[in-house]
Amino acid sequence: MTALILTLKPPVTTKIDCRLLTPQHLAQKTLAEIKAMRLSQHLIVADVFDVTGENVNQIIFKQATHSLDYVGYQMKSGQITVEGDAGDFIGAAMQGGVLICKGSVGERAGDSMRRGMLLIEGDAGEYCASSMKAGTLGVLGNTGARLGFGMKRGTLLLAQTPTLQATWLDCGWHTLPFLNILYQSFKTLDTRFATLTQMRVQRWMGDVSGLGKAEILVLA
Repeated sequence: MTALILTLKPPVTTKIDCRLLTPQHLAQKTLAEIKAMRLSQHLIVADVFDVTGENVNQIIFKQATHSLDYVGYQMKSGQITVEGDAGDFIGAAMQGGVLICKGSVGERAGDSMRRGMLLIEGDAGEYCASSMKAGTLGVLGNTGARLGFGMKRGTLLLAQTPTLQATWLDCGWHTLPFLNILYQSFKTLDTRFATLTQMRVQRWMGDVSGLGKAEILVLA
């Protein structure tokens, strides 16, 4: 089966709430039913997306922009790929599956994330990984202020050194062989993360204002 493709129609003049566009919400729906789904009081899916394909366990957003909020919200399984940028709360409360954004994202990426994998190839806005409870969140670009605010557990993998965070403890540089297992899980994915090989990382622990059991790993 071909992936379900949601191509954003230009021009976009408003924020679009995408929290219902996940595999669990689209399961067993026909193409016509998906197009008729209501995203807000004034918008249905067909108003803002051209919809093609059939496999709801593999969803692709094309021509995506920062207008798309809550992509992958409470996602439990499957894979979502964003070809372009995404807005705020991408991967928020995520519970499983794989979510890849090939561009940059807004604020609160991975907020309250519980499980799964969120991979961002561009930049991430403020409060990235806020209140994150578990899972893996990767960012190849720059990250904004208040990184990992209230983060409880989980791994935040960064390719760029972030701004110093007051409630995170620098644990120095380490060679971590277990990263090879993580990298192997990237190999099957269509993402720039699949090329990562570095085992040497700077490790931060925190957020010490809370449980302090999460980690930020900054690639050498």
